[in-house]
Amino acid sequence: MKQLPKEENKTWPQYVAVWTALLSMFCAGMHFGWPSPFLPKILSDEYPFDVTPEEASYMTIIGPLGDILGNIASSLLIDLIGRKSSILLISLPQIVSSISFYFSSSSKTLLYVGRFSGGLSEGACFTLLPIYICEISEPRVRGILGASFSLIMMFGIFLVNVVGSYCSIYTTALVSLTATATFIITFSPMPESPYYLLMQNKVEAARHSLRKLRWKKNVESELSSLINDVQRQMSESGTFSDLLSIKSNKMALSVMILLRILQQYSGFGSFTFYAQLLFDEATDAIPQHWAAILMISIQAVFTLIATLIVDIVGRKPLILTSIGGCCLSLTFNGVFFVLRDSSLVDVSHVNLLPLIGLQVFIIFFAMGLGSVVNLVSGEVFPAKVKAKALCVMNVVFSLSMLTSTKFYQFTADNYSLAIPFIVFALFQFVGFGLCYRFLPETRHKTLEEIQQELKGNKHQIHELSAKQTV
Repeated sequence: MKQLPKEENKTWPQYVAVWTALLSMFCAGMHFGWPSPFLPKILSDEYPFDVTPEEASYMTIIGPLGDILGNIASSLLIDLIGRKSSILLISLPQIVSSISFYFSSSSKTLLYVGRFSGGLSEGACFTLLPIYICEISEPRVRGILGASFSLIMMFGIFLVNVVGSYCSIYTTALVSLTATATFIITFSPMPESPYYLLMQNKVEAARHSLRKLRWKKNVESELSSLINDVQRQMSESGTFSDLLSIKSNKMALSVMILLRILQQYSGFGSFTFYAQLLFDEATDAIPQHWAAILMISIQAVFTLIATLIVDIVGRKPLILTSIGGCCLSLTFNGVFFVLRDSSLVDVSHVNLLPLIGLQVFIIFFAMGLGSVVNLVSGEVFPAKVKAKALCVMNVVFSLSMLTSTKFYQFTADNYSLAIPFIVFALFQFVGFGLCYRFLPETRHKTLEEIQQELKGNKHQIHELSAKQTV
């Protein structure tokens, strides 16, 4: 009997499902980047209410407080109502945020409401999207799709900086509202994660989801493998205490918490929130809004490059290169500001140097810390504790964003720009050594292979790799 040719998986349905889901991250990026173009306007005479620099700083840090609540709420919902429904709910705080900004001329309080609501959506995105992306993607495309998370966010930050620099708060709010509506319309027809459906014992629904995602009828081999993987992972308990009591979970959580702290204590959040004010203080070589837009543009380009090469180079090399480069560029700028503030050396004729140093920092940040970390976060945890683990690490991320941003604002305003730059460089220096020692490589591995590697089961890894090759 003649054997039928093997039916190949199509990858484009996975790209469509992921990119439509990531429109929520695009909208969250707009809300995340809001302070950069609008803080200068709010502090000027353009805004109908008087806002002090201290009040403006609290408008910035209230976003991370919303992040924390969004992380916790989404981690509870994701296993209760599913990945897809939880992601669609992200649109609600985004709508509230856009409407609050649109009517903010009537009340200063609405600026706080808008930032807090935007933070809710940001926190939910960081918990929900890595899980959905990793669960619907094949290993061969999981890298590029997972790294797209940060790329799409950068496009959102870029858009709000461009539109916000030349348009009013009200016009920008309408643009944000339109983007949210586009997300709802395009993502609604997308399939649910087959992992989640199998966790609910909905085998037929999982089969249907896989057929849509792989664009072929015969998915029995992959479905059988997923059933075994999910059953094994679900057989393990999935409480918060298991994150510390099970060695593989503790290792994964420790590494991811370290990476989340390094992301924010690189200064990226502070530089994004205060970009235009930072460039106004650091250099007068070019207009502050152009410097901010240039920074975001460079990050978008190099995030795209990282997205394209992450499955070629690997996760760990990119992250280590990123941390090392951030450490060096932060040190360079820190030394410059020490020399400038000490008045021992005249640096007025080289006032482009801090701008160049910041752009170099952004290049290195985008190549790893800003793009690959979000991918790894969805790969290293088993299904039963994944939502809880991402909740914990993203709460740490939000607290790090809040404290690092306030630390930057306080030290830069009251002492010197040199202090936050040097402190952030020290964090990267220590983090490089820890990541070199403990960060696992996940390139081209199934989610089950990653779990077995974290457990130290070398024989099991060999068997899974052999099956994957066949």
